[in-house]
Amino acid sequence: MEKMDKYARAFAEAMERTSMRNTTVAAYLGGTVMVNNISHWRTGRRGIPKEHAFAVGTLLNVPPEKISKAYDQQQRAQLALNSLAAHGARTAVTTEGYVAIERIENFSPADSVSRMVLPELLVRRELGMVPIEHVRWTVMQTRAMEPEIKRHALLLVDITACQLSHVLDGGIYACLLWGRPDVRRIVIRRETWSLQGAGPDTECVDIGEADREQLKIVGAVAGWL
Repeated sequence: MEKMDKYARAFAEAMERTSMRNTTVAAYLGGTVMVNNISHWRTGRRGIPKEHAFAVGTLLNVPPEKISKAYDQQQRAQLALNSLAAHGARTAVTTEGYVAIERIENFSPADSVSRMVLPELLVRRELGMVPIEHVRWTVMQTRAMEPEIKRHALLLVDITACQLSHVLDGGIYACLLWGRPDVRRIVIRRETWSLQGAGPDTECVDIGEADREQLKIVGAVAGWL
């Protein structure tokens, strides 16, 4: 145990606390990881890959950043990027190679700055053909779209796709449902629209035609950082 880092130790302790078997973890991950790999995670010989950290953390009821160094580093890098962007927004400085993106007003009460200054290369990589001038930003406030979109991810939203007629089946949208902000995938069915999350345990909300007017589309999520 002395050679184990804090992530491996936290994973081993969670496995012990829950009396979890390695085979159970492997089955939960859908057979994408061999049982002997989980043994290596448990002894500290290998770290838990970031792509499996959220699922394993959910199974063991432990924050994924506590058991996976790779996941923790990714989260720290994201926070650093957001901090850099917020600094640029506060100082109103936009240098060559960076773009300033305004916040979606009145969508997320936790947002504190009016604009983000971000590396243009990263933004264009996420947006594809969407013009930067059509884009506003907000923050993913919930875990509803995990593991696809992490909580606190910076969302880039195309606010020109703001009508019900603009909604494409299976697209991810920032929306207001009965006045409450949310980010969900919208699946269009014959009689209802379904607002769905990414995780298997996320509650889906079905909206019939009679309640469709209660759904306000803020914009299409074009990418996230």
